[in-house]
Formats: sequence, structure tokens, C-alpha cells
Amino acid sequence: MPDTSERLSLPYLMPAQAQKHVTHNEALQRLDLLVQLAVEGFEADTPPALPQAGEVHALGDAPIEAWAGHPGELAAWVGETWQFTAPQDGWVALDKSTGILHRWGAGAWAEVSAPDLANLPGLGVNTDHDSGNRLSVSSPASLFTHEGAGHQLKLNKASAADTASLLFQTDWSGRAEMGTAGQDDFAIKVSADGSSWTTALAFDAASGIASGAALTQGVDDATVGRLLRVGDFGIGADAGPLVTDLDAHDLSGSFSSYGGAHAQAPVGANPFPALNEVFGLLCGNSTLGGRSAYLWQIAVGIDTPGLAFRVRATGAWGAWQPLWSGANTTVDANGFIKEASPIVRLFRDGREEPAVPLGAGFERVGLGHYRLSNVPPLASRGWQIEAPQDANGNRLVHVACSYDAGTLDIRTREVIWQDGWAGGAPRDIPEGRWVDLRFDMD
Repeated sequence: MPDTSERLSLPYLMPAQAQKHVTHNEALQRLDLLVQLAVEGFEADTPPALPQAGEVHALGDAPIEAWAGHPGELAAWVGETWQFTAPQDGWVALDKSTGILHRWGAGAWAEVSAPDLANLPGLGVNTDHDSGNRLSVSSPASLFTHEGAGHQLKLNKASAADTASLLFQTDWSGRAEMGTAGQDDFAIKVSADGSSWTTALAFDAASGIASGAALTQGVDDATVGRLLRVGDFGIGADAGPLVTDLDAHDLSGSFSSYGGAHAQAPVGANPFPALNEVFGLLCGNSTLGGRSAYLWQIAVGIDTPGLAFRVRATGAWGAWQPLWSGANTTVDANGFIKEASPIVRLFRDGREEPAVPLGAGFERVGLGHYRLSNVPPLASRGWQIEAPQDANGNRLVHVACSYDAGTLDIRTREVIWQDGWAGGAPRDIPEGRWVDLRFDMD
């Protein structure tokens, strides 16, 4: 019978041996050092100056001093001396300084690598996996974080006709899905029962243009809760909804337009004088009394610049109320605000065009004599000419006009009394003052 064990070289108790406790304690001491082996470090060559009881070092190829002659062995400080043990294949030791396991094999220590998890049939974390769900996780949350920078979660499908999506379920019944299902367009779908699905939003893979039930479906779609597309209610469209009935109740909340190109003139009062003029229409409603109880409309003139509004209450539309602005009024030479169609301000050395230019030509023929070309006749109703006045309301010049084939001839003279105010000697328009000339609408 051998004196020591095959693997750990533990001493055996012999028959009739004296002081058996010495041999037994030596075996326990070796077990204490080698079982659950943990070393101070690997590839050590120089013994520490003050070793502590129980220290174990995995020696390198060229140990010196007290370790000399024991390359590759384990050196353990026991009592007052170093004991040496040659490791055997398969022994595992923990590096106490790094926490890394090492395994002895082929005459050297090597780090123990993580187990190879490639090509597993499945993995279940706190639950079972199956053929359809080869990775299953039962947990309050799952965390995927970066490794120093960003992080991507990738869903790859074989072809455009396949599906790559995220499915959200309630009690294992689908309620929402987002991804590329059956095509490469990205879509967000919802369901109330897991069987009937509605595409809320879809984005064309080529253009990125959006569609779906969450968007307005046409220029006159006023469904509450839908997102407004460019082009609906006139926003971003060439024309927007074409309004044929200004008094319609279903225009609330819309941006609309009316143009002279319509085959049918609009029903309801027109906010601008000429029925076929182009204007924009903004419609809205109050939250009081239901959708059609209190409505409002704002019209913006385009052919004739201007702004008008009206409201609907107690079942009837009120009259259009025009807002006075520089487009439909003028401040005459005497500081008064007056209603305006196209007005040209005539100065002694030039002319000032209205908000919508007439393109009038100007010529100073002589003293108190001016000529405007390429103009319509003076207004056929309302006032035509306003001359500058002094502080007492007396006219500073007498103005007389004649019109012929697009040309207006204007003469200004001194003001004299001849059984009424009349023109005397020619006189230019005073410096810094002007004559207002109001023309017919086109």
C-alpha cells in the first residue's frame, strides 16, 4: 500500500504507527490549502519578505531564493516554512487579486473562459422556452445598455414579404404592433380585440410620406382627434376645400378658399364686393352649445386685399363686418380716414401707388399741370378728389380733371371766388401735401 494518496499526496496512517495524530493533521493541513484553492498571484518568482500563514503562490518558470528549484509548483507557507505541491491537470485556482479563475493543464495555468453559449436550442430566464420563443424572459423589466457608446436592438427579416415587428399583447392577445409587416413600409397598428386591426400610421419606405387612420382623410375631414395633413383644410394646398356654400354648418375648424374659377358662385353673403373675387376663408366654432351653435368665419381678400368676419348665433349668421385697414381706407391730405378703392396720391413731383398698384405713369406737363397714364376712370360712386386744405378748412388748390382713354389730365390752380370757388392762375401742389385721386375698381 502506498504511503500517500494519488491526487493530493495526503499521508496515510500506517498499521501500528505511533503518533498517528501527526500524520492525520498533516493530511488535514494539505486539504486546507488545496481544496477551494485560492492563490495570491500567478507567475510568482520571488518569495514575500513577511509571508502570512496560509499564503499560497503559483510559481513561475524561474523562482528564486526559498522557491528556487520549484518552477510551476504551488508554494504554501505553513508554520515557519514553505511547502511545495505540484499541481495536477484539472486543478482550478482563484486569483485573489483579480477574481479570475485559472485551470492547470499542459504544464501551465490558463484563465477559465466563459462557457460557450453558441447554438443553444433555447434559453428561458425564470420561465420555459419553446420552439417559437427560443428566448423567453419572465421579469418585471429587461435592460439592454451600451458598452461605452450607443446600443442598437436589431430585428432582421429574410425578405420584404416577411415580418419584423414589436407586438404588444394583453393576456396573450395582440393590442398594438409596430414594424414592417408583410412589406418594407413602417406601420403602427392597433386592435381592440386582437383580431380586427387598424393601421393608425404608416410611412412609405421610399418617400417617408405618412398615411393611416390617425390622419385626416381628405380636405373636408373634421374628425376630432385626427392629425391634420398638409393640404387638408387648405393648409399647404393649392386651393384647399372649395367652398360653394358660405352658410354651411360643417365648415367649422377648417381653412378653406373660394376662387373665381368655381363653376358655382357661393351661397350666402359675399364679404367682398365682386362675387367672383378670390378670397381665403377660416372657419371655427365655440365649444359652447354643441358643434354648430356658435360659429365664426374670417375672410381674407386676395384680389381685393381686406379682412372681414362674421359670427353665427341663435341659428342665424350675422352680417359681415369689414375691418378697416390700409387696404380699404386712406388718410387724405388733411388727415382724415376715408373709404378707399384704388387711390393714387398725386404730389407736385411724382405719385404714390395704392396697396394694389395700378401701374400708373406720371408726367409733370407744366406749372400746375400733371398727367397720369394707364389708369381707370375716377370712381363712379362716392368721392373722387380730395384737395389739401389749410387750418381753417380752405382748399389750398383748385383741382380739375379730365379723362380720355386711360389718361387722366389734372390741373391745379389758385382758389378764387367767382360766385363760388373756382380756379385762378396755375399753381403747383404745395410742398409736402398731395391730392387724393380715387379710381374705379377694376
